[in-house]
Amino acid sequence: MIRPAVIAKPNRYLDNSDAYTLTPQQEVAKKRTRRTFKQQRGIVGASLDVIKERKSQRPEARAAARQQAIAAGKLKKTDAESVKKAEKAKGAAKAGGASISKVSKQGAKGAPMKVAAKSR
Repeated sequence: MIRPAVIAKPNRYLDNSDAYTLTPQQEVAKKRTRRTFKQQRGIVGASLDVIKERKSQRPEARAAARQQAIAAGKLKKTDAESVKKAEKAKGAAKAGGASISKVSKQGAKGAPMKVAAKSR
């Protein structure tokens, strides 16, 4: 009986990893060319000057500005909600206060109503 290790294989079945190994000189050249130069850039909505200015600010000043912006946003949101509520109340008063039954999309399309489950 012939052992599998002894059987000669054609070249196409041999391990091809040796074909892709680099010499030490090629390794060094490859590492040298891959190095990148890191550069600061501006982002959408803020130029590089603005970003540098904010970085140079004291943390307390940054926190105070942030809190002020949050408070302004909350105030704006509450104003918008109060306007919506007023419009809704005006619309309800205009309708005469009659309760309108809500119809689902499927119901509006003519789908049959679900039958309530009975006790078993």
